[in-house]
Amino acid sequence: MSEVPEQARAGSLLPAGGRDRDRERARLLAGALAPGAADVRVVVVGGEPASKARPRFTRDGRTYKTDRDTQAETRTGWELRRSFRQPWTGNLALGCIFFRPDRQRIDVDNMLKHICDAGNGIAWVDDAQITAVYGVAELDVENPRTVVVVARHVSSLDRSDVAVALRPGRRKAG
Repeated sequence: MSEVPEQARAGSLLPAGGRDRDRERARLLAGALAPGAADVRVVVVGGEPASKARPRFTRDGRTYKTDRDTQAETRTGWELRRSFRQPWTGNLALGCIFFRPDRQRIDVDNMLKHICDAGNGIAWVDDAQITAVYGVAELDVENPRTVVVVARHVSSLDRSDVAVALRPGRRKAG
């Protein structure tokens, strides 16, 4: 087992430092989520990390996304397309480090949900394939960003059938 860097021992897997440490953070995160995975992708999405808003409802009870959520998912989706020519199938691990520009209280799970939804059909067929997940919020006033790590994941819960269940023309419920 490799030696953990001194900065990472103080209660965090992620080494202290600025943007120059993002690749090292991604490598450590991938190793923790999917040990031994040879296929790992890292995407850095610049700007303030987006957070998924709670669902909105029409008068007849149907749900819809806000324009802000739609625009944020589209922007994140374009960043993911740079690394994924086609969606991955099978089990996946997802790790995200959200570097916030301020101390505003935003739930990590809502930021993760944004990434999960933005990656549907781009980085993965469906976010049901994600069988390991890790999210952490950090502060970086000068360089807000999101470091996204996606790796193949071995799990006893096999998700290789997700691509078959969501054939073209069928949409995920919800």
